[in-house]
Amino acid sequence: MDITFNPKAGQISPLRSARFATPEEKETKSAAQKPEDQLEISQQGREASAKSEGEVGFDEMAEELEAYLSSMTKEDFMSMVREQLGEPKQLEINWNAQVDPDGSVWAKGYIDSLVSQVNTARNAIEDYYADAYQDALNSPLGSALPDQLNYIAAKYQCSWSDYFDGSMPADQRQWTYNQVKAMLTGSRVKLNDPFALAGSGLNVKSMDEIARKAATDKIEELIRQAKADAGIVE
Repeated sequence: MDITFNPKAGQISPLRSARFATPEEKETKSAAQKPEDQLEISQQGREASAKSEGEVGFDEMAEELEAYLSSMTKEDFMSMVREQLGEPKQLEINWNAQVDPDGSVWAKGYIDSLVSQVNTARNAIEDYYADAYQDALNSPLGSALPDQLNYIAAKYQCSWSDYFDGSMPADQRQWTYNQVKAMLTGSRVKLNDPFALAGSGLNVKSMDEIARKAATDKIEELIRQAKADAGIVE
């Protein structure tokens, strides 16, 4: 690659062309030159650029630049450009974007894990209250739904009722009432039940953390497979 220095309008100096050194020329020059032969353009370049337009200073600067560039290979020059521009020499692949460009894979992994855990927790809660649920279905007040709801209200909320169960702590009675009522009416039981899920490790926070990990693990698995397909060994 050649570089042409074009003097500004009005200057008499002719065009000057410079070319990059070949690697062999650079090696030969490096071996032959003494330290005092090396070009130092910084101070002289500043002096040349400070001279007014039309003086011989531009020619001197052009000669110095020609000598400087001629001592460089094209690869040296481009390396300098990349360094000055802050450009990485090799772009790293964004593997997350490669395997999941729109985030749908991660989102599906998260939702699938969360749904699985929710179903597990719901089954555990319904099993925990199975006896209380059966007791409500066989309500002494009647088999109709209103009778069943009146019965669990009397048993778990009304201390003056003949059916009241005082053996439970107040907060546990309230949870039992709410969860059994949900089961009787076909509603969803609450998943943050501290009694039904005690010791299971299942709660809203842990479910979210487990779902996030499951989704991330899925992405990492796809990245490992993509790298293997590309012949990248880690």
